[in-house]
Amino acid sequence: MAADIPSFDALLDLLRVRLQVADAINDSELHSFKVLMVDKANLVSDGWYWEAFEELKAQGHLHTSSSLGNRGDAFARLSADGRLYLRTIADST
Repeated sequence: MAADIPSFDALLDLLRVRLQVADAINDSELHSFKVLMVDKANLVSDGWYWEAFEELKAQGHLHTSSSLGNRGDAFARLSADGRLYLRTIADST
């Protein structure tokens, strides 16, 4: 059973990490938020993916080619700022 995620910010952090891993495997394609978070599907409503997309985009953490999809999904890669954010977080722990 998937562990509970305590907040929207925690979900954003998890999504950033999963985007980083997906980019490391294939940095030439956009990654589906729903696919990246499939194990958390019971915790995440469809509207959350668009909200997460808008938040990460506003923070500059998504590549410019990232886009909203249909059926509540979003497709993205991390930007350089998103990768820097994750390195900064890792360095602070």
